[in-house]
Amino acid sequence: MNGDHGNVQSPRTGSQDLFLTLHRMRDGVAWEDVRAEFRYDPASPLLVRLTFLVTHGPRITWYVGRDVLHQGLRSVSGTGDVQVWPTYIGEQTTVWMQLTSEETTVVFEMSARPLEEWLDSTYRDVPAGSEMARCDMDRFLAGVLGGESGLDSPYIS
Repeated sequence: MNGDHGNVQSPRTGSQDLFLTLHRMRDGVAWEDVRAEFRYDPASPLLVRLTFLVTHGPRITWYVGRDVLHQGLRSVSGTGDVQVWPTYIGEQTTVWMQLTSEETTVVFEMSARPLEEWLDSTYRDVPAGSEMARCDMDRFLAGVLGGESGLDSPYIS
């Protein structure tokens, strides 16, 4: 499923957004296009918020490690509920992403180039290795321990 993936980047204002059309594998042979928003907020530097913009249904949001997406551009990355890996077709690279919940497993394919360019811009803003200096540990611990932030914490997937 290669072709136009319709990416748009927002102007640089705190968070950075990337909109892509992902191709969802259905039943091993059929495909469905799903629009997705990748959002990176330097205030939550370890994670990318991935929201599926479903046309006739609720929006679904997952939090994915920025490093998992970045490593997945070159090799198999992630364990458990999020896995990302590249596929090379001639000179074109696509990225596959598998999301697993208690109810289901979903597999998507997307163009690697817009994702890589977007991720590179997030690493220019927040270099690898500097993320923890930006983390609010009190907020993180409150989310983990069920405090005020609860499960709405962007630090919890």
